[in-house]
Amino acid sequence: MTAPLPSPRWTALATAARRPMTRAVPAVFAALLVVVPAVVHAQAPAAPAVPVVVAAVEERQLAAGQSFVGTVYPARVSDVGSAVDGRLVRLPIVDGQRVEKGDPIAELLRGLLEIEREGASAELERLRQALAELEAGSRPEELDQARAQVEGAAARLEFARSRFDRLRRLAERGTSTVEELHDAETDQRQAAAQLAATRAALALTEAGPRKEQIAQAAAAAASQEAVVERIDDQLGKHTIRAPFAGWVVQRFTEEGQWLARGGLVARIAELDEVEVVVQVPELSIGRLRTADSVRLEFDAAADRTWIGRVARVVPQADLLARSFPVRVRLANQIVDGEPVLRGGMIARAWLPVGKAGRATVVPKDALVLGGAVPLVYVVTPAGSSGTGSMAAGSVRPVEVTLGVTVEGSVEVRGGLAAGDLVVVRGNERLRPGAAVSFPPLQP
Repeated sequence: MTAPLPSPRWTALATAARRPMTRAVPAVFAALLVVVPAVVHAQAPAAPAVPVVVAAVEERQLAAGQSFVGTVYPARVSDVGSAVDGRLVRLPIVDGQRVEKGDPIAELLRGLLEIEREGASAELERLRQALAELEAGSRPEELDQARAQVEGAAARLEFARSRFDRLRRLAERGTSTVEELHDAETDQRQAAAQLAATRAALALTEAGPRKEQIAQAAAAAASQEAVVERIDDQLGKHTIRAPFAGWVVQRFTEEGQWLARGGLVARIAELDEVEVVVQVPELSIGRLRTADSVRLEFDAAADRTWIGRVARVVPQADLLARSFPVRVRLANQIVDGEPVLRGGMIARAWLPVGKAGRATVVPKDALVLGGAVPLVYVVTPAGSSGTGSMAAGSVRPVEVTLGVTVEGSVEVRGGLAAGDLVVVRGNERLRPGAAVSFPPLQP
């Protein structure tokens, strides 16, 4: 049986009953969206204070800085060559490779020299053993043998004497011939001579070799040692080594080529330290002193602070430009095994050649580079942090313009005043308004 359809009046009432509930649901969700963020915001914990180290901004009497353009040069460059003739059989380096002092950079063919060394070493060992035999002297067995020979010769002499005496008595009675008596006398003399010889041999055995013989054997061994050392020197020259630690910047040969004495193998540059050569006009050169601090800027490393020192001022000017070369030495930075500063880069050096005056300075570690302009983080103290001797505060960034350097500090121009606290450690992870804690400066 088919169910009857609802009447139009009932349908209208049901629709009207459902309409208020449909409008109420969005209102409830909207209220929840307003309340929930407020509750979450109220319950979010405050960010912990970042531990930092601070220093005070100072004012000092400084000479005004002036910018000069310079060029980066390696501290040392060596064109390494071969000291001997030979065919190159191994070249284990490539351009741009780091090498340490003493590392082999090339090897020459050395087979014939190794054979000569084996023969010379064997002869040296023979001469050394001969010398050791002489220095050791006679063995006990040799002494016993010499003494036995002396005793045997003495016994033969005694026998010869007895025989001679017997024959002489017989000859007196006429029972022995003259020839027999002469033979017995000859045997006696020979036995006496033999006894004297064996006694002399025993004395030589007991005394051992003469010092002249030992000296001759020692000289022969020393001469052979010199032969071995000469061969070793030649073998060492067949392995060409790096004269100092640095980078290979150019190779001049390849495996299989013949190298004559003096032939170039590779060019090595020391870049752990570099020199920046700056041309300074003669009007300003008199204000520079050796060991003066110099701040440098490099387009290839603008996110780092570079401070060097005047190594020397070359006392000969360029006759056309009337400027003197000033060499500034600074330590390079090695990142992932590669030098940040490389030969030929352009540098800007801030030299203290202007008039002296009061300047605001901050420690170089307070500078934050890498952005559009350099900046420092200034601390606004807020009293004790509640952690013992630590103080608390917040930071704000202040943009600065950099000047010259002095004793590890950098001149800055901007919104800083003497006595302001700036962050010198931990500033790489700060953000504007961040809370910090720091040890208070000692008065």
